[in-house]
Formats: sequence, structure tokens, C-alpha cells
Amino acid sequence: MQSSEHDVEQFVAKLETYFDFLVPAFHRRDQFAWGEVSLKGLLGDTQRKTSERIALDSNENVRSLQHFIGQSPWSPTPLLAVHQRLVGETLGEQDGVVLIAESGVVKQESGSVGVAAQYCGAVGKVANSQVGVSGLRQSQRLQLGRRAIVGASSLV
Repeated sequence: MQSSEHDVEQFVAKLETYFDFLVPAFHRRDQFAWGEVSLKGLLGDTQRKTSERIALDSNENVRSLQHFIGQSPWSPTPLLAVHQRLVGETLGEQDGVVLIAESGVVKQESGSVGVAAQYCGAVGKVANSQVGVSGLRQSQRLQLGRRAIVGASSLV
């Protein structure tokens, strides 16, 4: 099914409204502006979703967007909190539960992020593996918030 031009215009208008809710989650207005450029680029029709390609397609400064993505001191936590609140207000139900799940994959190499000798549920013992832990809230209509947790020792 293809979207009509009217559908796209409606989506863009709703996306702009959503962006307005996120403004308080950024410490500075310019961070919000770069976040908006980045998100629009990720949602756009650009084939390669790199910050350089997104900046060029948006007629923005490449180094400024790269700095925002890679080095600017902003936290995704306030954004996630706003998003979760909005989804909860829209779709939330009293019957929700929190689910925590571990998912491990045995890895032979140690070059990937998070690979270490650690308990891996897939094999039921300590093994060289990559393990992710997901936490989410679930109800009959809603799945909200998922986060992969990587051990601190694997980040050094």
C-alpha cells in the first residue's frame, strides 16, 4: 500500500507536534534542532543513514551534525522519559506488567561490543558470549520501552 501525498503531509504535521513535546528534554535549543535534523534524516528516504549523508541531504553543516551525534553532551534519558509518558498517556492500561529477559549469543571472537566470558542462558553456563538484557512494559495493547544493557567491563 502506498501513502498518498495527503498521508505524508499529515504524518509530517504529527511529527512536528511530537518534536514540540521533546523540546524540554534538551538542555539547549540547538541540540533540539540537531536532534530534529537527525530524526528527520533517519525517517527520510536517504539510502545511507549516516550523519554525513543526512546533513548533506538536509543542507546542513556536516561537522556540526557529526559533533551533535558523536560528541555533544546530551543524554537520551529525558527524551525516552517524554516518549514513554506520551505513549503511556495514549495507549497505557492498568493491566500492564514489566518483563525482564536475557538473550545470549555465543561468540568466538572478542571484537564485538559486549563479548566476554559471562553466563549465557543459551548454553546454560559461562561462555564467551554477547548477552543482552531487555526490559519492557507490556499490556494487551502496548509494548513500551526496551533497553539493551551491556556490562561495563566490555566497554573499556
